Formats: sequence, structure tokens, C-alpha cells
Amino acid sequence: MGKSLKDEDVLQKLPVGTTATLYFRDLGAQISWVTVFLTEYAGPLFIYLLFYFRVPFIYGHKYDFTSSRHTVVHLACICHSFHYVKRLLETLFNCTYYWGFAAWMAYYINHPLYTPPTYGAQQVKLALAIFVICQLGNFSIHMALRDLRPAGSKTRKIPYPTKNPFTWLFLLVSCPNYTYEVGSWIGFAIMTQCLPVALFSLVGFTQMTIWAKGKHRSYLKEFRDYPPLRMPIIPFLL
Repeated sequence: MGKSLKDEDVLQKLPVGTTATLYFRDLGAQISWVTVFLTEYAGPLFIYLLFYFRVPFIYGHKYDFTSSRHTVVHLACICHSFHYVKRLLETLFNCTYYWGFAAWMAYYINHPLYTPPTYGAQQVKLALAIFVICQLGNFSIHMALRDLRPAGSKTRKIPYPTKNPFTWLFLLVSCPNYTYEVGSWIGFAIMTQCLPVALFSLVGFTQMTIWAKGKHRSYLKEFRDYPPLRMPIIPFLL
């Protein structure tokens, strides 16, 4: 069996002759990242508590399920447990956030007593156009970012607009993918005129603004010639 290839290796550049044999490894059934994170964080919490509660076969029978007389021991357990419980809740929150909002929005939009938007078909058509345009824009930005780094290269570059008009937003913002994402949900909120959708859009906008600001700061720090007119997510404002 030969050496494993790195992710950045290009087949045309490998030091082989006119023929080569490649071996593919079947990784078998995979598990979700949520399960991985839950297991990763639950393990340390469970193991620490085994020692804290002094379960049998660790310190000797006379210490089984006894409590320490030192305050610092209890404080250490509280701090350690708090850290990993917080990590578990953060992982569960991500699932609950998306699943919960989806159920909340779906309940009202599909309710038998749901009424169409105030301005009827005109409002729906306008909002639908906003949604579709923003979805196409988001897709275009992701494609542009994908093509920014050639296969096998780790070089980081400043993203610039391409011939695709949807990418021209790069002239004004650092993270147009977030701009388009927020625009899509605003369009969806207008189209359905549903309060849960509006709240979901607001929460999403807040989170994506935080991400965009962080990305914008990293661009400014990494590239001295970074375009000065760009804002993180909203042109000229934010």
C-alpha cells in the first residue's frame, strides 16, 4: 500500500509514471457532527463526575460515594461541569434554534386560519422577487469564493467582483453572502407577513452581522491594500 495523498495534492503533479494505481478507502457509515460534539462534551463531564462522586473501584471501598471536606474540590467540580454543560447546551441550541423557528413559522403560515398579506398578490410577487434575487446572489457569491482559491492552493486572496452582476456587491461589502442571506429572509417575511419569520430574520441578521464584522476585521488585518469603501454587511452603514 502506498502513501496517503494530501488534500492539496493534484494528480497531474504527482511523481508517477504514465500509469498509477489509486486506492480508495471506504470509511463506512458516518455520524452527524451534532452527535460528535455531544459525545465529545458529554464524555469529560461524565468522567469528571465519576471521580467527584467517588464511585467504587477508584479510591478504595472506604471512600465509596463519600464527599470531600474541601471547598475547593466542590468549586472545581462546579466550574468544570459548568464549562461542559455550556458546551452541550450550545450544541443543542443550534439544533433547537433552527428546528424551533421552522416549527414556529410553519405553524402560522400553514394554519387553516392564515390570511394572505395586506396588499395581496402585489406584495407576494414583490417579496418573491426579492427572495429569488437574493438566493441567486447568495449562490453566486459562494461560487465566486469557491473559485477564488485554485485547486491545490492555500493562498488567500481578496475577493473581487466577477463578470456576474450578483458579485458586484463585493464593491461595497466584505460579506455579500450574508447580505443576500438576510435579504432572502426579509423577502420571505414580507411575502408571508408572518411575525415569527420577521423575528427569525432579525435574529439571523444580528448573528450574521457579528460574523461579517469578524471577517471584515480579518481582511483588514491580513491585506494592507484592502478596499477602503467596503463595509462588513450593509453598504455605507454597517
